[in-house]
Amino acid sequence: MPRCYKRRTEKGSWSADRLEAAIAAIKTGRSIREVSKTFEIPRSTIQKRMKNSNNEEQELAAHVIKLSKLFYGVSRDEIKKCAYEYAVKNNIKSPFNKEKKVAGNDWLSGFLKRNPTLSLRKPEPTSVNRITAFNKEQVSLFFENLDKILTKYKCKASRIFNTDETGISTVQKPGRILAEKGLKQVGYATSWERGKNITVVCAFSATGIYVPPMFIYGRKRMNVQIQKGGPPGASYFCSDKGWMTEELFIQYLKHFKKFVKPTTEDPVLLIMDNHVTHCTLDAYTFCKENGIILLTIPPHTSHRLQPLDVTFYSPLKTAFNAECNKYLKNHPHEKITPFEVAELFNNAYMRVATLEKATKGFQVTGICPFNPDVFSDEDFAPAELHMPNLDVVQMGEETLELQQPDSQENLNPDKDISILDTDHASDTRNMNDSSKETTGASLKRENLPRVCTTVRGHKDSTSEEEWNDDEDMDKNVSGQDICLVCGEFGKNNELWLRCVSCGNWAHKACSDVEQTKFICDYCL
Repeated sequence: MPRCYKRRTEKGSWSADRLEAAIAAIKTGRSIREVSKTFEIPRSTIQKRMKNSNNEEQELAAHVIKLSKLFYGVSRDEIKKCAYEYAVKNNIKSPFNKEKKVAGNDWLSGFLKRNPTLSLRKPEPTSVNRITAFNKEQVSLFFENLDKILTKYKCKASRIFNTDETGISTVQKPGRILAEKGLKQVGYATSWERGKNITVVCAFSATGIYVPPMFIYGRKRMNVQIQKGGPPGASYFCSDKGWMTEELFIQYLKHFKKFVKPTTEDPVLLIMDNHVTHCTLDAYTFCKENGIILLTIPPHTSHRLQPLDVTFYSPLKTAFNAECNKYLKNHPHEKITPFEVAELFNNAYMRVATLEKATKGFQVTGICPFNPDVFSDEDFAPAELHMPNLDVVQMGEETLELQQPDSQENLNPDKDISILDTDHASDTRNMNDSSKETTGASLKRENLPRVCTTVRGHKDSTSEEEWNDDEDMDKNVSGQDICLVCGEFGKNNELWLRCVSCGNWAHKACSDVEQTKFICDYCL
């Protein structure tokens, strides 16, 4: 019913809940006539709704939820187009706009009310690397390593820590504000056009113990004024660009050791990402000598496996932005410089660093309490969607072929067309097929997805004439034709692997790996 419509009679004043209760009563064995009088709903209405109760809206709602979990959520306009196509293909009379071929806003408003599990959300941009990296094999390997460490060292919850870096800036990101309706553009005061980046390293335990943060400024020399008003016990360092370096990570490990006090008799498990600055021989030696057990999470999985990223950093940055806004309102003629950052950060940090956020972060990631089944097959579905399996055919001079999608069964014209069989819904329903549009008689190597697979052999010589003799080979020799390990070109019938992270190639014999997804030494 239109939102601006004013009811003139009491006809049809029953609610959707009352109608559902009436249909449920009939299913228990009561007669339609009796139920019609009891619930004060016309008998013809109940019969019509029971006849057409094919739950298409519930099917559509479930499909929308599925797409959002696969990182391909639908917008308001897309779902209105899908509803219009369904109505047209099933010859359903509707007041939808036939010129624009979309359902109206009134239908969408009612659809959301009838399906309270749906709501309009602003999605967070997620790279394909993150989607494909969070797969069942990588996550299972992480929990296997975690289980071995917990079994061997008997680590208590108070001795399990997570550390990670994040960036803050002297230019805050304003949130939503109230302003005059109809304005094309609304502004908000910030300190600079482009801010100074400052790295902050935080850590907490599974029992809510917080290690004082470490600040890294992009400066040549340290100034005592930078530390004014900062968190108690925090440490401050400088680097050329304000980023973590291998030397500064050793300094942070010393800072961590000072407050946590690990020993070889009472070790501490430190979970972190495998950034290149963390994985050095000096860091390994320091941790081994001081009772710090290092465990890294798989690449590009911090958004699901790192407690700090899951429950802490987002509210921390929101609180920091609020502190910056408050500062600018109280000091309208001043700007936020690196000298004010420590104090503003401390105000936000003291408010956000709670026991609940730390314990919840370890719980939802399955680290503590240990729960390797915290993620379901549904959580790994996006990775399988973006990494279709490849079927290797014949080696040598032959090319590769991908497994072709199964042909769709013909729809029965006597049956109603499902909401998932509309043209618009089909664009996103068969995403596995869309990833195979490049399939055919042959595929060049650069068109293959970034998954571990064997590829055809290369010619031993690199002369231009011999390269041109192979029609399927690239005419120009690129860096991907050289093995990452030995730096040599390949020969016929050799097996090659492609790194799932950087996309470069290496001989299988040189890589000496057995896992199904190859990660080169540069990306480990």
